[in-house]
Amino acid sequence: MLLSLLLSASTLLAADARVGLEPLGRFDLTRIPESSGVVKSRRHPDVFWVHNDSGNLPLLYAITREGRILGTRRVAAANLDWEDIAADGRGRLYIGDIGSNKGFLRLRVVHRIDEPDPTGPDRPYAGPADSSWYSMPIDDRFDAESLVYDDDGDRAVVITKRLDGGEAELREVPFNPPAPLAKPASPRRIGVLPGFVEPATGADLSADGRLLAVCGNRVVRVYERPDDRAWDTLKLLAEVKIREKQQVEGIAWDGLDLILVSEGRGVDRITEKVWKKKP
Repeated sequence: MLLSLLLSASTLLAADARVGLEPLGRFDLTRIPESSGVVKSRRHPDVFWVHNDSGNLPLLYAITREGRILGTRRVAAANLDWEDIAADGRGRLYIGDIGSNKGFLRLRVVHRIDEPDPTGPDRPYAGPADSSWYSMPIDDRFDAESLVYDDDGDRAVVITKRLDGGEAELREVPFNPPAPLAKPASPRRIGVLPGFVEPATGADLSADGRLLAVCGNRVVRVYERPDDRAWDTLKLLAEVKIREKQQVEGIAWDGLDLILVSEGRGVDRITEKVWKKKP
């Protein structure tokens, strides 16, 4: 009996350790059925950009914090496996066509575009201003669903999606200059995410480059970069285990709150108070 009570108490404590997400709004699933990435606009207040996963049109959706669509912009680049979107400090967006179907695809790309006007009638949008391609050798192919942009290093950083229980790795994709299709870059390893052993599904770097948020289906971790903005000495600041069983695919900073998007669902939030575990 005592053992049974102890086990029950342990189970309750484990359940209490998980955090419920704050729902903000649902997507129109006829238009955003497979949300795969999200980033907050650096130019337009209270606007977020999202996109669908592979098998969908190459469209960016400007949405409110509640998931309402403000406008749609077409990108003149194929959506082979769009997995995440990032922003820099100069008004540009980065679309990560970085999914690799468990490593089967060798050649992947990050597209850079000038951020379009999120409002007004839907219309085609010109092609990427730049694209940086990378090629993976046969013995070092990896899948990825997470992308951030490092203004300090003028480079995209792809986070590997590990399925073997190993820590997620950080891989560099140069943008100074971008690597052309004819001469793709080698995605150099620049660090790991301490303790992130679940498959990473989305990431975002704060506007000041100090805080990195990374999500999995049922976990979010926040890391701090050192003053020298190195990637190989990240410090784990916080871990949030998510109570809901849903497919969390993207994460974005909203001030110091965290915005999450999930496939077949909508927009949820983890407030600064919650991830910092303030009473």
